[in-house]
Formats: sequence, C-alpha cells, structure tokens
Amino acid sequence: MKLGKKILLMIAAIVVTTVVALGVYITSAYNFSTSELSKTFKDYKTSGSSSNAIKQTKPFSILLMGVDTGDSERHSTWEGNSDSMILVTVNPKTKTTTMTSLERDILIELTGPEDNNMNGAQAKLNAAYASGGAQMAIMTIQDLLDIKIDYYMQINMQGLVDLVDAVGGITVTNNFDFPISIEETEPEYTSSIEPGTHKINGDQALVYARMRHQDPKGDYGRQQRQREVIQKVLKKILALDSVSSYKKILSAVSKNMQTNVEISSRTIPSLLGYADSLKNIETYQLEGEGQTINEISYEIVSSDHLLEVQNRIKKQLGLEESTELKTTAVLSENLYGTSSYYSSDYSSDYSSYDSGYSTGYDTGYSDYSNSGYSDYSTDTYSQDASAYAY
Repeated sequence: MKLGKKILLMIAAIVVTTVVALGVYITSAYNFSTSELSKTFKDYKTSGSSSNAIKQTKPFSILLMGVDTGDSERHSTWEGNSDSMILVTVNPKTKTTTMTSLERDILIELTGPEDNNMNGAQAKLNAAYASGGAQMAIMTIQDLLDIKIDYYMQINMQGLVDLVDAVGGITVTNNFDFPISIEETEPEYTSSIEPGTHKINGDQALVYARMRHQDPKGDYGRQQRQREVIQKVLKKILALDSVSSYKKILSAVSKNMQTNVEISSRTIPSLLGYADSLKNIETYQLEGEGQTINEISYEIVSSDHLLEVQNRIKKQLGLEESTELKTTAVLSENLYGTSSYYSSDYSSDYSSYDSGYSTGYDTGYSDYSNSGYSDYSTDTYSQDASAYAY
C-alpha cells in the first residue's frame, strides 16, 4: 500500500506522550510495556558515545522520522524514504518541548559512514535515509544543525490508524459541504467523512488528516486538521485510566516504530520527569527558498535563518549559542551571493509538518542497488547550476 507523507509526525508526538503517560500505571503494566517496547529498540553508532540524557533527566534531542515503506519491492520493513523529519528537543528545566520540521528537499552535503559511497555527496536531505537508513539520516542532520542528536524514532504510516483505533476513535467536524475523501487520488483509501460532526476510526482519521486537493486552503487547511488530530488523540491518551487501554496503544506502537530510546526500569522514572515539558510544545520549521536546477526542485536555506534555527535548538538543549554558522547545507549565499530574509514570526502557529508536495513521491533520485536502499542520486552538486543533474 502506498503510504502517505506528512501525517507521520503525529504518530511520533503520540508515541512520546504515551511513553510518559505510561508511568502512571507502571507498577502493574511494567512487564508488558517493556516486553512490547523492547521490540522497537534499534541503536546505531552516529557519534562517539551513546547518550545518557534521559537517564540523567537532562534536556535531550530526538529525531523523528516518518518512513514511507509502501513499495512492495522493498525487502525490509524499514527500507524506504524518510518523508517527514522533525527534530524535537525536550527540556525538563524550562518545561518546554520544541518541534522543528526539516524540509525534505533542502540541498545538503550528506554525512555517513566512511564506507558509504554517498558520504560527502550533495543531494536532497531525504536522500540521507535512502542512502544509508536511520544512521546516515542522523549523521547528516547532526551536521546540518551543528548538534549531537541524542535519540531517534522512526514511524510507519499504519501507526496512526492503529493508535486512533486504540484510543477508541476521535470526534471531528467536517465543515465542508462535501464528504472528505482522498479516494480519487489514492484509490486504496476508501473511507470518507460526511459533512457534520462524527466519531471517526483510524482509517477515517488518516483520510481526514491527509485531504488537501479539495480544501480551499490547500496545505494550510490540511495542516489545521493535522493539528486537530494530534491534539484530540493526545487528549484521549492523557485521559486514559486503565492498564488495558495503554496495552492497546503499546501494541500498536511496537509494530510501527523503531527507536534507540530505552524503555526499562532504569529509564522510566526519568521519563516521568519530562511529563510537564510535553504540556508546552512550541513548533517551528527550517525552511528554504524553492529553486529549480535542471528541472529538479530544491529548497535552499539562508545562513541567517539556519543560524537562528540552530541557536534556538542549542538554547533549548542548554548549549552555548553560536555567532558563526557551521553547517553542511548548501546556502543561498553560496549560490547567489545574497541572503533571503526570513521573519522570526514565520512559525508562530506552525504546528504540523507539510512541505506542500503531492502524495506522489518524486525526488529525482535514481535506484542504487548496493546500498540496500533506493531512490537517490549518485550525482553531486556543482557550483555551476547547469552541471547539477539527476
């Protein structure tokens, strides 16, 4: 089944909240929860040492990736494309959480293991996952943002459906004078929501949060519905009052998530120390200017905007802010010698990732059989725009 793109960040937000909320019932649910969540654990070597931030209840960062694993020709559950990437910081001292969405089409120099043939190549940001899985995506984004990423979490699309069903559905209102449906563009999704207020299941929630073409507001309308779904699912999770309810959620999570966040007797007490931080979530986006090079579209970031984003993240993590930019992104100044202006107010109400791309996946990447992944280019970027081709 062809999986969607932008909704995946919702699952990640739900998962983080579920793990924290689980602590309320940890005495009786402990054995089940650790058994289920142990299935999700997968660590990668991306820096000198593993992070102990959560065990010490310190501020931490976690990279959330929504993975499109829908191609039937792929041989691994996690072989696919990272269509959503969000860098989350959680600070128990300031009791705040930030979510910074990263445009998948940002032009960047990839960072990976030395034996990866794409290490050092310039391509779109989401080529990192396609080239070397979660490990290369983490390493590339660390260099993009000039930080060490403590943890990662990758989610597939079915998780949203299962989680909405696990909380017993949510109630939404279709204010349009037509049914909300995406069957015309994606025939595999046949659910719909009639005008009016309805309690919907997981399949309907997926459609409700993904419909864009019929919405007069386009992507902005879709983003609004995505925020609504996030808020309503989180509200229901936090209101749960039984171990059996959490077991349903954890079962859904264990089938659709992979992470290096350890859930054990050593970490659960520390995780509870972050509960208040999840009540205050600020959302931002690292964005670029759309540029077309050899008929391929990219997002080119400016140095001023990227430095602002880096320093916001560093401040949230309790790190020293920088006066000079350090990054592997291809900057607009390097291309054109000028810096585009980005207002600091651009993200004040941005609470869900959406790049405005259609549901069809088209990055311009070609197949590379030796990596175990697919859909990226082996070509590299040149200062001469005409030389940049896929």
